[in-house]
Amino acid sequence: MENGKYFPRRMYKFYDCFVLMKTLAIETSCDDTSVGIVSFDWDIFTVDSLLAYSQIDDHQKYWGVVPEIASRLHFDKIIEVIKNIGFDKIKELDFISVTTHPGLPGSLVVGKAVASLLASYFAKPLVHVNHIYGHLFSLLLERKTSDIQFPLVVLTASGWHNDIYVVTRDEEQGMMEWIERRQFGGYRIAKVGYTLDDAAGECFDKVARMLGGPYPGWQWISEKALQWKPNSDVQFKRIFLSKDAFEFSFSWMKSQVSFLLKKLGMRDKDLGPSTSFQIPEALICDIAYEFQEAVVEVMIKKLVRAGVAFDAKTLWLAGGVSSNDRLREYLQKYAQEKLPEIVCLKPMKKVYSMDNAAMIGVAGILEYTNT
Repeated sequence: MENGKYFPRRMYKFYDCFVLMKTLAIETSCDDTSVGIVSFDWDIFTVDSLLAYSQIDDHQKYWGVVPEIASRLHFDKIIEVIKNIGFDKIKELDFISVTTHPGLPGSLVVGKAVASLLASYFAKPLVHVNHIYGHLFSLLLERKTSDIQFPLVVLTASGWHNDIYVVTRDEEQGMMEWIERRQFGGYRIAKVGYTLDDAAGECFDKVARMLGGPYPGWQWISEKALQWKPNSDVQFKRIFLSKDAFEFSFSWMKSQVSFLLKKLGMRDKDLGPSTSFQIPEALICDIAYEFQEAVVEVMIKKLVRAGVAFDAKTLWLAGGVSSNDRLREYLQKYAQEKLPEIVCLKPMKKVYSMDNAAMIGVAGILEYTNT
């Protein structure tokens, strides 16, 4: 540490300047073929380039991601995306970062194979990146690292994952000595909570399907929820598991929606849009609102509870579901009630909440400085 700043151990100092570190990052864990270039100087991660091919339109007719189609599309599109970034720029970079886990095996293989070929051809080191760590440290993108206050408690929420992490600086060890942790760049990270079954994103998608909405479901449900009206027939239990637990369970949430539809004499739309029955629009909006409130309340109250337990100075939402406007709104309001001094951060751009290569670049640089 120098002058209160933290620097990767592999950065080289010449007089009073630090050499810029750059990486090409590749992300193919699910349904986005994303490639970018991320640089790091003494205090900020900058996104120099970020391009992606989104597969959402290709999967919508199947009401979810089809692994075989996803891997084939990655194979078809990845070279084109890299060409648009520029092969000539790879020569100037320090190393290549690629997502290796977790994710769809066939999709990950495409990214890893291309990254390995590029690393071999251009004689660059290859860094393997944990996709969740990418989400976890996406808050560093285009934000001064020296401005972030620690300890930091993060909720990562996506279609597959709901986890709570505690992040501290190197010297802040005492509060975490009893937790299994990992050194990552200049940080210590520890997972303190996780989902026991369905993640929130998957639950949003399945409930949207029940109601006849599109894939992905969280944005559609959020839009429908804005049109709700008070309805005493639509009430869902909040699943907190226990008073002190940081774990999540959302499988019962989608079951409550299904049971309610049956109670009201309707079937859910699991058979897809070709079914002949209709759910009244007003009821769809009421269910969307109450479902969203139930999920959001559980997620935020557990995040804030973890913030209290670990003396957090900053709270952060990461992952695709964190783009939900109601989730962010609820966090700001509830955190101010329970922890008025705490800082609630959001990504500098909404795209950084989704699966993207920029976040893999940040995690890659931190991983590279770990070796």
